[in-house]
Amino acid sequence: MSEPNEERATDRAERHLIEGIVSGAFPPNTDLPGERTLSKDLDIARPALREAMQRLSRDGWLDIQQGKPTRIRDYLKDGNLNILAGLLKADPDLVPNLVPDLLEMWQLLAPQYTASSVRRAPGLIIDLLEGFSRLPDEAEEYASSMWKLHHMLIAYCDNLVYGLIFNTFRDFYRQLAIYYYSTPEHRQLARDLWSALVPRVEALDTESAAQLVYGFVASTSEFWKNITIEQYQKEVLDKPKETKEKENKKAREKKKKKSK
Repeated sequence: MSEPNEERATDRAERHLIEGIVSGAFPPNTDLPGERTLSKDLDIARPALREAMQRLSRDGWLDIQQGKPTRIRDYLKDGNLNILAGLLKADPDLVPNLVPDLLEMWQLLAPQYTASSVRRAPGLIIDLLEGFSRLPDEAEEYASSMWKLHHMLIAYCDNLVYGLIFNTFRDFYRQLAIYYYSTPEHRQLARDLWSALVPRVEALDTESAAQLVYGFVASTSEFWKNITIEQYQKEVLDKPKETKEKENKKAREKKKKKSK
C-alpha cells in the first residue's frame, strides 16, 4: 500500500508533462509523443498517463482530437488560470516573480468582496472572527483560518467569479501561507487584522473593513517581493519535504513495531 502522502501516478504524470512543456522538451505547437513512448519514457502506466493527458487537455495545455496526434497548445497565448496553477507547481523558480503579481490581483478584488460581504452577512463574519481567538499559535492553523475568512467573504459577496478564481489556487495558497505564518510577527499581523475587523463589521463600516483587508494583502505582497528563488526553494519546498519524509519514516517504524 502506498503512503498517504505519496504522489499519485496520475499527478506525477501530469507534473512531468507540464515540466516537459515548460522546459521546451515538448514545445508548443508540436505533436506530443505517442502514449506508448511517453509511458516508457516517464515510467508511468498508460491508464494514469491517459488520465493526466485528459486533465491537461481540460486545462488548456493539450489539444486532443480523436484519430489525430495530441497537439501541444501555446499555453502562454491561450492559457487560463488553470495554466497558471500548473506552472506554479511545475516550475518553482517562477514563484518569486508570480506571487507578487497574484497578490496584486488579490488586492484589487479583496476590497470589493469584503465590502459586499460585510453588508450581506455581518453576523457570520463576526462569529468566524471571534472563533479565531481560540486558535493555537501554529502556522498551519493561521493559514487555514485566513483561508476560511477570505472564503467566507467571497462566498457572501455578489460576484460568483471571485470564488472560482480564489479556489484555483487553494493548494498553492496553503503551501505559501504556512511558510508566511511560520513567522510570529506575521501571526500577530493576522491577529491584529481579525481584531480590528470585528468593530468595523459590527458597525457595517464597509469602507474601513475593505481598507483593512486591502492593507493586509498589500503587506503580504511586500513580503513576497523580497523572497529570492533560493529562499523559496530551501524554506518553502525543501524543508517541508524533509519534515514530511521524517513523519512518514516515523509512521512506518511505528507500524512495523505494532505488527511484531
